[in-house]
Amino acid sequence: MSREFLLEVGCEEIPARAMGPALDELERRFRALLEEGKLSFDGVETYGTARRLVVRATNLAQAQDTVTTRTLGPPASIAFTDGRPSKALEGFARKSGLGVDQLEVFETERGPYVGFESETGGRPAREILADAVPALIGSLTFPKSMYWNEPGREFARPIRWVVALLGGGVVEMELFGVPAGAATAGHRVLGRPAIPVENFDDYVRKLETNGVIVSQHDRRRKIRRELEAACASLGGRLCPDEGLLEEVVYLNELPSVVAGRFDERFLRLPREVSVTVMREHQKYFAVEGSDGVLLPCFLGVMNTGADPKGWIRKGHERVLEARLRDALFFWDADVRRTLAERVDDLESLTFHRKLGNYREKVRRMGRLAGRVNELTGAGVDADALTAAVAWSKSDLTTDLVGEFADLQGIAGGLYAEREGQPASVWKAIYDQYRPAGLDDRSPETASGAVLALTDRLDTLFGCFSVGLTPRGSADPLALRRDTQGVIKILLDHRLPFSMASAIEFDGRLAGEDSKTFLEFYTDRLRHVLGKRGFAYDEVEAVLATGADDPADVLSRVEAVRAVRESPEMAAIAGAFKRIKNILKQAGAAARTGAVDARDMEPEEAALAERVAALGPRVRELSAAGAYREALGEMAALRPVLESFFEAILVMHADADIRARRLSLLRELSETFLKVADVSEIVVSG
Repeated sequence: MSREFLLEVGCEEIPARAMGPALDELERRFRALLEEGKLSFDGVETYGTARRLVVRATNLAQAQDTVTTRTLGPPASIAFTDGRPSKALEGFARKSGLGVDQLEVFETERGPYVGFESETGGRPAREILADAVPALIGSLTFPKSMYWNEPGREFARPIRWVVALLGGGVVEMELFGVPAGAATAGHRVLGRPAIPVENFDDYVRKLETNGVIVSQHDRRRKIRRELEAACASLGGRLCPDEGLLEEVVYLNELPSVVAGRFDERFLRLPREVSVTVMREHQKYFAVEGSDGVLLPCFLGVMNTGADPKGWIRKGHERVLEARLRDALFFWDADVRRTLAERVDDLESLTFHRKLGNYREKVRRMGRLAGRVNELTGAGVDADALTAAVAWSKSDLTTDLVGEFADLQGIAGGLYAEREGQPASVWKAIYDQYRPAGLDDRSPETASGAVLALTDRLDTLFGCFSVGLTPRGSADPLALRRDTQGVIKILLDHRLPFSMASAIEFDGRLAGEDSKTFLEFYTDRLRHVLGKRGFAYDEVEAVLATGADDPADVLSRVEAVRAVRESPEMAAIAGAFKRIKNILKQAGAAARTGAVDARDMEPEEAALAERVAALGPRVRELSAAGAYREALGEMAALRPVLESFFEAILVMHADADIRARRLSLLRELSETFLKVADVSEIVVSG
């Protein structure tokens, strides 16, 4: 018999931006809990608002399946003597607490054995859940957590109630000292504080009548539908903002859209400033006309069903006008000084106590930028790059960025444009913090790409040189994001690069620090390529040969993907595994050297001839970035290589012959590794 399990963790408001990842983690780990507990189920779903984390498992088994265990005693050949039980069999029966007549003969791979089977009843689901769920919930990760006055107690926000129902009955457990029950809580203002529920459908229905739409998917659809309707009534269209939509979905339990207006005089502000003021501080959506010009309107999402008298709308309008007035004042005040005049002010802004102030950071970036420009072959004008780097952080001293931190970089670019700087300068400053994530775009211009790379590399090299490395899931300085930003820029623009050369030029990373960073960087490169849809073995095949140049790695991974399913490449992958194993076992004996073709067997001579020609050809194709063609040349070795292994014994008794053949395989291996370690490819079947 199967049952439904419902868990709700009710708490103080969890930050909206943390909810999506938390629900994803909850679903993934709860599935793993059930699978590890050997409890069958049909599905696991997670739901949530800022005040609740919900997980539902459908058709959950009441207990683990009964386990049948077979215990074997002596072989049947010695279990009986003249048809009577032997002493060995009697001893086994006595030890097992059974009579000889309760034993059976079982056929096994080793022949017939005497033994018995026993069944062990599965552990009840209620017990498994009661033991495992508190630990799972307590170990969920959040960007920031609160701590209790007890060791090991850490969660996003204080827990206020817990619902845990299996088949309608309460599963006894405690979460952070709060016992599980069968009562949930409605909307903080519109709902009752204690609502008894029996199952998931009852839970959803009763919460809906108490001001809570449980499903984030339903809330998202409702908000999007009302936003579009409101835009139509205003004669405009919504400025797309999926990030803000995701945030308001989790900020509100009963969302509805309210439309408001602001004075047209604020349209004098740059669009980016107005949108940021609306978005970051007030969580409002901006509206634009069909011509793409911003309209003096906004759309907010309120956590209530309606605003019949317009009081909520008027309150939002007053708050937004005050914020826009501040922004306009700051903008007008900031433009009285140029970015160049603000550079010295950076000495008063600490970048990090171990890495100095922002003025020092800009100086380091100025030195590093030229080398980055050279390594990438971006060809950015030296004067433009110097100016962009020198003024890149000046907007940190402005009042506008001081009030609206999300405008850093953007504000500097806008100020530089206003000062009449060329696009290669102001766009670079404007885009320096892009990409903000793997879904964000990279800087549009070559100068922006070089500046963004330089900024991140300076931060990474500096942090790793003073021991500020991410540990576990903690990454307070967002070094994972910075590393992924470097990789994404290089991949998006297909810029050549050498991480080792950049590290050497910078000079701050050496020894173990350099090794630690390169391992960290390689892991992030692996992650980025995985997010781009490449299979794990495709990525590993290339990273096994080096990760110094991300764009080159991408080209090689693309080539591996293109040819991996061909029969020739599948055969070559298997053969290369064999070659690696032979060379590994041979150790130092598998040295590379000139191969003497005299006295070779025909199959050995044929392979030696092909390998001699293959090396220069693969080097030529690799230098041109033609990795797919290089892999094709390797795949063409299939018949010669198969003939070699069928006819030739590599580990020959004669030391000279053995050394010659090992040297031939070593040379072939090194040729392959110029593109990819194809032995990493998982061959179908």
